[in-house]
Amino acid sequence: MLDGFSYEKDVRKDLTDGRRVNFKQGWTRAVEGQEYEDALEELTWNNLGWRLGKLFGETPDHLREDILEWCAEQRDTTADR
Repeated sequence: MLDGFSYEKDVRKDLTDGRRVNFKQGWTRAVEGQEYEDALEELTWNNLGWRLGKLFGETPDHLREDILEWCAEQRDTTADR
């Protein structure tokens, strides 16, 4: 799998306004070229934003929001599996 994209456990909780901010902060860090300093074994909203920011780079806000909503829906449909 691509470096930085694999994880062992998804620990994301329901999407809230605060977690939405965390996702966007992670994305911004990636676009600015910052490396993720915390462990990537667990998937969080922040490091998911960072991972996708590394993949997609600079992206208009409305598209980042669409991607975030899609990720939340995917999490909700697979959370019990």
